[in-house]
Amino acid sequence: FLIREHFMIFSIFAIIAYTAALLWITPTLANIENQNSDKKPNIKAVFSIGLLAVACHFISTSQELFLSEGQNFTLANVNALMSLLLSAFATFTLLKWRTIWFPLMIVYTFGICSVTVSLVATGNFTKNISENAGLIFHLGIALFSYALFFLALIYALQLKWLDRKLKSKKLFFCAMLPPLMTVERHFFTLTLAAQAMLTVALVTGMIYLHNFFAPEQVHKAIFSSLAWIVYAVQLLGQWKFRWRGNRVLIYSISGMILLTIGYF
Repeated sequence: FLIREHFMIFSIFAIIAYTAALLWITPTLANIENQNSDKKPNIKAVFSIGLLAVACHFISTSQELFLSEGQNFTLANVNALMSLLLSAFATFTLLKWRTIWFPLMIVYTFGICSVTVSLVATGNFTKNISENAGLIFHLGIALFSYALFFLALIYALQLKWLDRKLKSKKLFFCAMLPPLMTVERHFFTLTLAAQAMLTVALVTGMIYLHNFFAPEQVHKAIFSSLAWIVYAVQLLGQWKFRWRGNRVLIYSISGMILLTIGYF
């Protein structure tokens, strides 16, 4: 009971901190089409609040995921863990990439939703993998690749929005608006890094999961491999043929759907 109470406290703290960060970011971004607005959120303040949210998110997720008898891999817990990796990466990326402001709103909103779901959801799907370091590495890489692909999809949506604004000639200079080419470069970097991790995840899955191609598991291998092919084509198209716009967005969404079916 005490463990559950501590879990609830840190979950509530995480939700409050994520909400505070959103309240700091959203008013500035909502006012972005005001031509007289050159304000931008305080990076240090948002980073500090975001880091606090991630820390509370980590504690609450670890208390729910790691039990004395093993690891509780319910859908809610796995989703919370993936959201934690996504939020942590996006928060630290804020120190380097100014293109992260728009995606950060979605990431933190997703963080609030995932923590809330894990707070109210009940269930038990316990497995003990603590002694299998290779399997832990495989799961960690797989979840992190999924988190990066999710962030890359948000970047693809941001690219589409910026491109539409430019073509409609309704876009003007604003301190908060990232350059289109920078967003495109960061999108390609995220997708490439996620693809590399997905490759490692597929290889380690074949090595450490002895039933990787068993009938009850083969759909994971098939859908994950199809997602790998889709992202490979997308990366080739961006690099070699300078693909942009709807084509890249469709590939990104398709790969994410395949990966979601394979993972969850």
